[in-house]
Amino acid sequence: MRFGDKPIPENIMELIPKAQRILEKDPRVIFAYLFGGLAKGRITPISDIDIAVYLKDIKDEVDVFNIKLELLTTLSEVLNTEEIDIVILNNTPLPLKAKIIQNKKVLVDKDPNLRYSFESLTLREYFDFSIKEKAILYRRFGIGR
Repeated sequence: MRFGDKPIPENIMELIPKAQRILEKDPRVIFAYLFGGLAKGRITPISDIDIAVYLKDIKDEVDVFNIKLELLTTLSEVLNTEEIDIVILNNTPLPLKAKIIQNKKVLVDKDPNLRYSFESLTLREYFDFSIKEKAILYRRFGIGR
């Protein structure tokens, strides 16, 4: 998203394992994904690095903010760019969680059972939601306009 002065380096794929090790060592991170263009192998001049993390023992939104800021600082140093977006999966809206899960590369997986349960529940809830959403949109915009 081109916010910083340091664009994504050309050797970014070589640096991702370093980020992976940082996330793996962090006791708060249970699992983490790479998603977005980089996960699909598509990097453009306006690309950023999208990382989603599921954390344990979150106290409140201030805690989430502080952890996110700390991760951004550490990862921007390791990846040599400021073009990083971190999503905290614990408090992310359902449609974004589903999109991330459908287009992810797993970076860290300390608790596979929890990750599978999270993914399964998220996708089931999303598919239920999307059926209702389509019906509502059809009623609202498809009839009597």
